[in-house]
Amino acid sequence: MKNLIHRLGLKLICLFSTEIRDCTNGKRLGRGLVVGWGGSASVLGYKGRPLIPVFPPQKRLSFWKQRFGFTCHPDPDFPRVSGEGKPTGNRVLNLVVTHRGGDAFRALKEAWRRVCPEEDLWFVFGGSREDFESLETARKVFVDDPQMRTRDHQREKQSYAGLLKAVTPIIEREAPDYVHLCEYDHLPAVADLNERQVEVMRAERADLLAHYLVRTDGTNHPIALSHESDPAFARLWSSITRRDGSPAVFWMFGSGSCWTRDAFLAVAKKPLGIRCYFEIHLPTLAHHQGFRIRCWDEKKHLITNLPSSDVTLEEAVKRGAWTVHPVK
Repeated sequence: MKNLIHRLGLKLICLFSTEIRDCTNGKRLGRGLVVGWGGSASVLGYKGRPLIPVFPPQKRLSFWKQRFGFTCHPDPDFPRVSGEGKPTGNRVLNLVVTHRGGDAFRALKEAWRRVCPEEDLWFVFGGSREDFESLETARKVFVDDPQMRTRDHQREKQSYAGLLKAVTPIIEREAPDYVHLCEYDHLPAVADLNERQVEVMRAERADLLAHYLVRTDGTNHPIALSHESDPAFARLWSSITRRDGSPAVFWMFGSGSCWTRDAFLAVAKKPLGIRCYFEIHLPTLAHHQGFRIRCWDEKKHLITNLPSSDVTLEEAVKRGAWTVHPVK
């Protein structure tokens, strides 16, 4: 009943919402309903790039009316300011996060078989210990961390701290040039996925390539706003950043990301000291450690946040996409 009321409410908001455009360039950002109540303004039902409220200049001097609008941060494009030399090799170690055993695991392993040799494929397990012991592979690691086993991931601030700690010895021992971290329902649609990832990493001079990467500080991004309610959140980035200026905060869609080895290890070995949702934790920490974070060209990937009849491996192959999510 609660979900039904929620959906009906959103449909009603959508009926009265208006188009929101960037007040600096006129670009369409999405639709939403802006209402004032209790001495403040709220944006209802908006879906799109995180909004920054601004008061644009007005040619006509008016003392009784001031207009406010919205703009957005540009795509993250910060230079690298620290770290070791860029990788010279092409080896990619694929870390696939899953919690499923049995037939589901065997199907997952089969989906990755054509992408990389067996020694470059590791499974990071967050399910039961019993299922973990039954996995038919020697390249597996168990994550014993309740902060990864959340139900409402965003509100409970699902953490990858335990995962990072568990895989660090593997990365140090295997010493790949790049690390590809992805969830079990984010599948490859091309056999040469790793080769394509390396090509883009080099072209972008990137240490981290993430999906739908956006800057969120000073915006209406709901997950960032939830974190910013804790004063320790802002103090954290100010205390550890290697960059000049006010600390920036970023969010990425966490189903898949590609890293240079030194960036991955630097983030894995740096404890935060606060609870932070991993989709904010990983890109923001990488940035403040001095690494270059960039966003994938989403035209090359078929990715949504919820299952859909249009999101299938077959459809991804048909469109020429490199990966697809979610495939349940």
